[in-house]
Amino acid sequence: MTGATFGTRMRYWDSKKYVSTLRSVAHGAVRRITRRRCGGYEVAEGYFAGRTGLEIGGPSTIFRKGGLVPVYDRCRRIDSCNFSVRTIWSNPGEKRGFGPRLGRQFVAEAGNLAGIADGEYEFVLASHVLEHVANPLRALEEWKRVVAPGGLLVVIVPDRRWTFDHRRPLTTFEHLEADYRSGVSEDDLTHLDEILALHDLELDPPAGSHEEFRKRCLSNASIRAMHHHVFNPETMVRIFSWCGMHVVSTSVEAPFHIVVMGERAAPSIQAS
Repeated sequence: MTGATFGTRMRYWDSKKYVSTLRSVAHGAVRRITRRRCGGYEVAEGYFAGRTGLEIGGPSTIFRKGGLVPVYDRCRRIDSCNFSVRTIWSNPGEKRGFGPRLGRQFVAEAGNLAGIADGEYEFVLASHVLEHVANPLRALEEWKRVVAPGGLLVVIVPDRRWTFDHRRPLTTFEHLEADYRSGVSEDDLTHLDEILALHDLELDPPAGSHEEFRKRCLSNASIRAMHHHVFNPETMVRIFSWCGMHVVSTSVEAPFHIVVMGERAAPSIQAS
């Protein structure tokens, strides 16, 4: 799911929930909720300026000029990749969302970027995509592969506490490892019963009635609207570490974002 679409779905919930929240949180938390850029952005900006990157999914409002993680107006070129030429959220062929720096557009699975060379990009972005992927560790492994040594991977996932997933249990890292080992594919419906029972349809009006939502989930292999997994910051850091990424920054941002940035370490120089 793109950041732009997720924001549209949740806008009415944001205002109601955060007005009440602001009355009870400490000053430091208020500053975090109201700041313009995500935590750690000052460090990350140097990875984008004048460089070439890839976005999985998108275009995403969060990466546009004035967004929480502005990238499109700073990079030299950004290519895009989606599982289909058209999705229920966007048309990847539409250039205006990315701005004038849009380059190549790939059609490929998030967990299989076989058409892209190792280390092709100086940064890779994915906003509200990983939760839609049935095999997150395989996807992260691929995203890391196409990042050049010294490059940055930015992954944003929903903070379930403020979304329609708030009733669902967190996915354990052990479950993610089991999915990776068993080679789970994108037609997986392991979590269907849990999703149908716990998804808060009141916070997801476009999903329609329970029966409409059920039909959509059963067609997930072609639609990809279902959230397979539910993450928290600790699990995301563990995922990055599992992939061998050095975590540069982790932050929880209003209204419902977990932002994790990791650097692919440069190869060590062997002593002669």
